Amino acid sequence: MNCPSYHLFESHLGWVALLGNAGIVRQLTLKPTFEAALEELEFPPEGADPDPEGWAAVQRCLERYFQGEMDALDEVRLDLTDSPPFFKAAWDACRRIPPGETRSYTWLAAEAGNPRASRAAGQSMARNRVALVIPCHRVIGSNGDLHGYGAGGLRVKAQLLELERQAVG
Repeated sequence: MNCPSYHLFESHLGWVALLGNAGIVRQLTLKPTFEAALEELEFPPEGADPDPEGWAAVQRCLERYFQGEMDALDEVRLDLTDSPPFFKAAWDACRRIPPGETRSYTWLAAEAGNPRASRAAGQSMARNRVALVIPCHRVIGSNGDLHGYGAGGLRVKAQLLELERQAVG
C-alpha cells in the first residue's frame, strides 16, 4: 500500500494543495495563502510525505485548466471512498455541468436522484473535498446568486466561472 503524499503549488487564483496516494487525489484545496491551503488538508501533513514529483501530472492538468483547457481536469483520478452515496451521485451530476455554465442546487438534487433534497445537494457541495475537479463553483442558488465557496470564497467562484466562460467562448 502506498503512503499518502501531498504537494502544494501557487496558481494565479491562490495556493493549491493536493493530498492522496500515488497521484490519485483524495483532497484538493484552493486557498489564498500557503498556510491556509496546508491547514485545510484532511489529515496533518506529518502523516503524509511531500512528493512534488508524484503530483507533477496532476499539477500539469490543473495548470492546463487554469490556462483555459477545460477538459484537462477529466484526466485527474479521484479517491472518493467513504463518501455517502447521495454525495457521490451529486458530485457525478456536478461533473456533468458544462464549463462556464451553472445549475441550481434543485437541479443538482434531481440529477442525484432526489428532487426534494436540495439542502442535501448543498451539503454535498459544501463537503466536496476535491474542488475544481468536482466543479462545485458551477452550482448556484435558484435565484441565480452565487452562494458559498469554501475553496477560496465567492470572489474565486466568480473568477472560475469567468475563466470558463472565456475559454468556451
